[in-house]
Amino acid sequence: MSPQFRDLAVAQGFIAVLLFLLIPLANLYGGSGAHRLAGVLHGIGASMTLLVATYTWHAYYNYARGIKGARVKLEWRLLVTNVLVLLTVIIGNWLYIGYQAPEGASEWFKLHLPFGHWVVMEYKEFVSLMTIPFGIVAAVIIRRFAGMDEKRPEIRHAVGVLLTMMWLCLLIGFTFGLVLSKWKGV
Repeated sequence: MSPQFRDLAVAQGFIAVLLFLLIPLANLYGGSGAHRLAGVLHGIGASMTLLVATYTWHAYYNYARGIKGARVKLEWRLLVTNVLVLLTVIIGNWLYIGYQAPEGASEWFKLHLPFGHWVVMEYKEFVSLMTIPFGIVAAVIIRRFAGMDEKRPEIRHAVGVLLTMMWLCLLIGFTFGLVLSKWKGV
C-alpha cells in the first residue's frame, strides 16, 4: 500500500472510531420519548454501519491493487454494509414517524430553529439515502465486471469513487444525526 493510501486509511479509521466513541457522550444529554428504542436502535445501526462501511472501504485497497481474492472479500463486506444501510434506513423511517408527529420535534424545529429542520434534517435524510444507490451500484459493478477489472482499471476506479461517496454520505448522515438528536431530544 502506498503511503498516501495508508495515511488516508489511518485518518479515516480515526474519524470513524472517534465518532463511534462520541455516541455514549451524546446520549448522556439525550431526552426521553416514545421513540427512544427506535432512537437507540437507529444510533447503534448508524454506528455499526459507519464502522463496517469503513472496513469495507479498506477492503477496496487490495481490490484496487489487483490482489487475488480481494474482489470476493470486497463483495462480502459490501453486501453486509448494504444490508446494514437498509436496516438503518428502515429504523430511521420508524423514527421519522415520531419526528413528524403532531407536537413532534419537527414542529419545534420549524418554529424555533428552522435551520435545524430545513437544512440539517432534510439534507441529512437526503444524503443518508444516497448511500443505498452508491452501495448497490458498486456491488453490481463488482459482480457484473468480475474478472474484467484486471484488464480495465477504470472499473476499479469507478468502484472506488462509489465507495468513497457512500462512506462520505454515511459520515455526513451520522454527524448530522448526532447534532440533530442533541438539539431537541428526537
